[in-house]
Amino acid sequence: MDPYQTEEDQVRAIKQWWERNGSSTLIGVGLALAIVFGSQWWQQRNLRSAEDAAALYQQLQQAAELASGDDVQRTTALHLGEELRDKQSGNRYGDYASLMLAKLHVDKKDLVAAERELRALVERHPDTAPGKVQQYINSLLGRDVDPQIGSLARLRLARVLFAADRADEAATVLGDPTGGDFEIERQELRGDILRAKGDAAGAIAAWERAVALAKDSGGVRLVELKLQELRLSKPATAAPATAASEAAATPEPAAATPVEEKKTP
Repeated sequence: MDPYQTEEDQVRAIKQWWERNGSSTLIGVGLALAIVFGSQWWQQRNLRSAEDAAALYQQLQQAAELASGDDVQRTTALHLGEELRDKQSGNRYGDYASLMLAKLHVDKKDLVAAERELRALVERHPDTAPGKVQQYINSLLGRDVDPQIGSLARLRLARVLFAADRADEAATVLGDPTGGDFEIERQELRGDILRAKGDAAGAIAAWERAVALAKDSGGVRLVELKLQELRLSKPATAAPATAASEAAATPEPAAATPVEEKKTP
């Protein structure tokens, strides 16, 4: 039997259901709409931010290329780098700006400022991959943590410290061999540090590991020359290599950016 005998009974039932469930229904619909439109707004905001960062980074690159012989361009590059670093703090463009700023400081022998930039990067990017839980937390907080950036920053920081005659600190920053990113360059620098400290045997061992790792890359000539020179000479303490000029010579990590570039500072 139909429980609703008349249209009035049906209308009365609908009104009663709405009185019981109307508020929660409206709230649910409102939340759904807020999530949809909020997600669209967030995506558009991130896209605009990425486009602005890409344009600013391109300006930074152009100014940095001219900075060595032009004080005005150097000042411009420093200003653009600091602006990009601060606006994009925690993501890839901000990290690239920090690397570029460190390079500009090294070029002017301002090792203190270069160390400051690189230490901040090392703290943000451990050179070991985070666990799944930490990755999830980083994604929630909008952090772009990249072990490759961390390895590069650690290598460059060690070079800056070595150039500042702080060989022991440089060796500590390099740490033990890991076989990970930039291990060839790390072994070469470790050899330079050991030679400067008078450990010829240790330097030879480190350079031999660098040569062994780099056999397929074709980029071992400089290390081979160092090995040959040290083997022919008597073990002696040598002056630190020109690490300041080498601090910006390491290839950048091949990390994709929103403008499909793999070039980094």
